[in-house]
Amino acid sequence: MKRILFVLALLAAAAFISGCTDYQSPGEAQPPEEIETTDVTMQNYRFLPQDIRVSAGDTVTWTNNDKTAHNVVADNGDFDSGEISPDGTFNYTFEEPGLFNYSCTIHPGMIGSVTVE
Repeated sequence: MKRILFVLALLAAAAFISGCTDYQSPGEAQPPEEIETTDVTMQNYRFLPQDIRVSAGDTVTWTNNDKTAHNVVADNGDFDSGEISPDGTFNYTFEEPGLFNYSCTIHPGMIGSVTVE
């Protein structure tokens, strides 16, 4: 009888412990959440983050947090924000996969890229 109670106690403890853990082995990583809108900040004459990755159909929003105007111009000509005043924004929806390099043509050292999957 003691042996049966001992086995039942072990089984109950094992069931309790297995239900209390959220451990995942390295091969069981959670899929990343889809990003529908990615924000890029223009600050200190830089795009932050400089390089981003989004899915086709996602919209990227650039916000000018500097005290001077900037723009966002694709190297391939796909988009051109025009001048973005301080505190202004520009949105662009990426429909097709590819690599889209861009810069601020007002301040040529400001460069960035969007990888669309």
